[in-house]
Amino acid sequence: MTPNTIVQYWNTPELPNDIAELVETWKNHNPSMEHKLFGYEEACAFIGQHYNSEVESLFKLAALPAMQSDIFRVAYCLEMGGFYVDCGIKCKAPIQPLLSSDLLLLVRKWHGGIMNGAIGCRAGHPALEWIWNRILKNLKERNSNDVWRLTGPLSFNQMVESGEFENSLNIVEQAATKPFFDIVNELEHKKKHWSKEQEKRSVFSDEAVSEETNVLQKPAPVQKTDTSLPSSEVKPFTARDSVDTSNCQVTISGGFVKENVSRLVMNVSGIVLTSGESKPFPIIVNKRGDRAEVEFYAPLPHRYFPLRQFVTSGNNGVTDYMLVMPENTENSAFYKLSTTDQSDLITILMQLHIALSKQQAVFENNVIETTIGGLEMWCQTIESLIARLSEVKTKEVGTSDTSSADVKIAVKKLALITKTDANNAPNNKLALSGEANIDGAAEPTFFNVLLSADSKVNNVLSVNVDNPALKLRTVELTQAIAEKIHKTDCKGKTPQYSLERWYFAIKSFVNENG
Repeated sequence: MTPNTIVQYWNTPELPNDIAELVETWKNHNPSMEHKLFGYEEACAFIGQHYNSEVESLFKLAALPAMQSDIFRVAYCLEMGGFYVDCGIKCKAPIQPLLSSDLLLLVRKWHGGIMNGAIGCRAGHPALEWIWNRILKNLKERNSNDVWRLTGPLSFNQMVESGEFENSLNIVEQAATKPFFDIVNELEHKKKHWSKEQEKRSVFSDEAVSEETNVLQKPAPVQKTDTSLPSSEVKPFTARDSVDTSNCQVTISGGFVKENVSRLVMNVSGIVLTSGESKPFPIIVNKRGDRAEVEFYAPLPHRYFPLRQFVTSGNNGVTDYMLVMPENTENSAFYKLSTTDQSDLITILMQLHIALSKQQAVFENNVIETTIGGLEMWCQTIESLIARLSEVKTKEVGTSDTSSADVKIAVKKLALITKTDANNAPNNKLALSGEANIDGAAEPTFFNVLLSADSKVNNVLSVNVDNPALKLRTVELTQAIAEKIHKTDCKGKTPQYSLERWYFAIKSFVNENG
C-alpha cells in the first residue's frame, strides 16, 4: 500500500513560528494525506506501545532532539509506514508522485551521501528494518558520541552501500526533489545545531562530562538479557571514505554575523588544483540573505591566488578584489572564468565544505565559533553555493581565455549504464553514457565511457571511450564529465563509491594527464 500519512517530529509542544509555517505547507499541499506531528511525549508513548521496554528506554536516554527524531522516524515508518519529513523542510507540491507501495524512498544529496530527512515506505520494509537494527545496535553499544554515526544518516549509507536492497530502493537525487520540497537553512533552531551540542556533552542523558577532564563519565554497565540483533555486516562507512581531505587545512582568521551580511575569512592550504599548485591562499565567503558569494584578493608576490585568471570586481581601498557569484551573465566573474577555473573553484568549495563539516578548521586571531555564527551555517551556505555554481551553464571557451588546456567539450545527460556487463563490474569501475557537445557543434555526440580507478577509487587510472570522435580528446571529455558527474542519472542504482569520491578521482586523472 502506498504511504498516505505524512509524519513529523518536534520535541517541544509549542512550535517556533518559522517551524509552524513550514509544517503548514505539508498540510496545504497534501490535503488528501493524513498529517501527524509527534512531540517527545507522544513519541515515547508510540515507541512504548509498539516496541519493547528496552527500546523505549533507549529512546528516553537520547539527550539531543535530533537524536530523538532520528530514532522515532525509523521506528514509526517501520511499524506504520508513511512519509517522514523533517520540520525544517518546506513543501512545494503534492508528495504522492514520489511515493511507492514497494520501494523505500530516499534522497541522495549533491555530494553522494544519503540524507535521512525525507523517507517514505510501507510498514515492515526490509531495508528500513536493516537500518533500525543497526541503530539499536549502536545505541546499545554506545560506540560513538556522534549523532550522525549513532542514529543519523550513517546507517542509511551503510544500508545502501551493502547492495543488499538495491532492487527495493527509490533513491532520488536532491535536485530532482526541488519541485516537491526544499530544505530551509535560515531557521532559528539551527543556530544550536546538534553537531555543536555533542561537542559539549554526552548524547546520552545518563552520562555526565567531567569539567576537569572533559572525559565522559559513564554509568556502571547493566546486565542485559539479550543484546543480539539480526543485521548484515558491511564495511563501516566513514566520512573519510567519501574523499581524502587529509591534506586540506583550513584556518579561520576572521568573520562576523550581521542582519544583512555575514562573512567568513579563511586561509586554505593543501588543495591541489588543475595547475598542480597547492600553495596557501586566502578566501572569503559572504552571505547576504539567501545569496552567497566567494571573494578573493588580488594576487601579489606574497599572496597566492589559486585560479589562473583574476577578474577584478572592485577595490576596497587596500587591494583589488574579485567577487564570484552563481550568475550566468556576461558581466559576472564566474561567466568570465575559463571552464578550468570554474571547475577548480568548485573543487575548492567542495574541499572547504568537507573540512568544515568534519570540524577540521583551526581558529586564530581570537576568533571563536560563536562569532561567525557556527560552522553548520557556513557548511549550508557553501553547499548551496556549490549547487548553484554547478547549475550555471558552463560557457564556451572564448578568445580571452589564456590557457590552451581549457576544456572545449561540454557533456549532459550523464547516466549509469545499467543494462550491460557494467552491472557486474568491480566497484572500482564506473560505466556512463552521455551526450557531448564538441567545440560548439549543433548536434551532440553520443558516447559510452568506462572509468577504471584504483581499488579505493582515489585515482582514475584509465578512461575508455567508445566514440572515435572523442578518443583523441579523452582528457577533455573526462574533465567535462567531472563538472557534471553530480547530475548523473543513477537509474535507481547505487555505485559502491559515491559520485563525490569519483569526482575527486577523476580530477586526479585530469591533473596528471592534462
